[in-house]
Amino acid sequence: MKIKIEDIRRLCTESSFERGMDYFRQGYVGNLEQFGNTITANIAGTSDYKVAIHIDEEDIEAACTCPYDWGGYCKHIVATLITLSENYDSIQQNKEDQEEKIENIFASISLDKIKVFLLKEFERDSSLRDHFTIYFSGTGSKEKSLYDYKREIDLLYGETADRNGFIKYGTYVNFSCIYDLADRFTGAGNIVETITIYQALSEVIAENMEWVDDSDGYYGDEFSMALEYFADSINKVKFKHKDKKYYINYLFDKYIENDPDYFQEYFYHALKEVCKSKNDLFYWKGLLEPYLPMDLPDHNQWSEYCQAKELLMMQLHILDSLDDEKAFYDLIKRYYCKDYEFCLLYVNCLEKDDRNKKAIKVAEKGLSLFPDHLTKGLRRFLNRFYEKHSPEEYKGNLLALFMQDLEWDDYKSLKKLCSKEEWGKVFSEIINKLSKSEFPHKDTIISIYLKEGMFEQAFDKVIKERSLYTLSEYYEDLSIRFPKMYFETYKELIIPFADSKVGRAHYQKIVKYLRQMKKIKGFEEEFMKLVKQLKDKYSNRSAFIDEMESI
Repeated sequence: MKIKIEDIRRLCTESSFERGMDYFRQGYVGNLEQFGNTITANIAGTSDYKVAIHIDEEDIEAACTCPYDWGGYCKHIVATLITLSENYDSIQQNKEDQEEKIENIFASISLDKIKVFLLKEFERDSSLRDHFTIYFSGTGSKEKSLYDYKREIDLLYGETADRNGFIKYGTYVNFSCIYDLADRFTGAGNIVETITIYQALSEVIAENMEWVDDSDGYYGDEFSMALEYFADSINKVKFKHKDKKYYINYLFDKYIENDPDYFQEYFYHALKEVCKSKNDLFYWKGLLEPYLPMDLPDHNQWSEYCQAKELLMMQLHILDSLDDEKAFYDLIKRYYCKDYEFCLLYVNCLEKDDRNKKAIKVAEKGLSLFPDHLTKGLRRFLNRFYEKHSPEEYKGNLLALFMQDLEWDDYKSLKKLCSKEEWGKVFSEIINKLSKSEFPHKDTIISIYLKEGMFEQAFDKVIKERSLYTLSEYYEDLSIRFPKMYFETYKELIIPFADSKVGRAHYQKIVKYLRQMKKIKGFEEEFMKLVKQLKDKYSNRSAFIDEMESI
């Protein structure tokens, strides 16, 4: 499948695409080859990184050894994809030549010769030997316990940590070899071994979190994925209930243990995935009952309140899954006035059971009980009924929702319902409230002006911000209408901004703003003078000059 440049753009941020294009143009992508559906490449740069991309029909999975952890794919993957796109025919021809060569070799040699080759390779590479043994027998070259797998994963931490055993922010333990091992056992049909591997991985990640400067980023994601695969693998085996009880116990004990506490929700999710049959649910219910609170603590005991609420939510989930309607409603009636999530759950369940009148009463009561910022779900529910039966309440609800959520669909619906005179008052109220809120929504106000075609008001707001970021955000809408003032403001702000920091990331932002300036028609001479001024001023900053070459 040939990948189009516009498709690559959708896989990454604009910044990653621009840097990836620069890497492609500068020839940083080396040793790119494809075999089967996998593309590999080495990327040169400040450090050398390896990229692996798997393409299956329209799906793309890619990994890079760099520490990038933002939106979309990194610049190294982008550069590889662009190289693949731009050189598709020659890469495919080389792929076909290599695959044909392998097929011809297989056709020309005997099984005995293949055995001799493999045995020599097994002497040299124990991981290949293990891979071969797992693939063809379903077991490794030697039996391993949970402890053995945990010890191997701990070694990966040891290789990555500093001399004090601490893993600094932006440093990542690469678990790909563990996932590969689990995949090999799954492919060989030994899913019980896969379960043990994912259990070991999740436990080691949790046990090492105090040594990692990243509680909810990379390692949190890896823990979540390991536990998700653990639960999925349990379901693949289709255990009988008596055998599955071990895993339900394990997950519930880990949930109650709550260490570290920011992983507790993952065990709850895993329990929901594993407990599907009535026997499983009844068993989970029995484990939970000794821990159920008699009541919700006061809000000022926040930690105890959240824990009690979570346990009650768990009980409600079990009762709902068991279709125990009476017990479910008896429990939720006790708490829906004390917590907005219980209230919203009560409303949704009443609606599901076609008890709409009762649901409306509960939702309206919730609006009077809870602060505005907590009532979005209740208002969304009520809107479905107000739209047909209560036009004025529908308008008021739409206004409240827009002020809470700033969703444009609410804005458009509200405007459509109002007369011209009425909309003038509502519009003024919206702008006034946004301007006077605790956190003024300047960007929202500018966007409203643009949607209403009030370009001068939007421009005035943007210029008053005195921010290159804000200028850049509204460049497409406003620079063509106010080119001189837009260019002059960019010019006024760019040098102080350039002076404010050093570093390649900062220089890339400067170049981004300069590219926008360059597109404003009628100021070509002034722009070239500015570029020369910047290059002369920062001539001793090689990284800056390097980035400026793309202007």
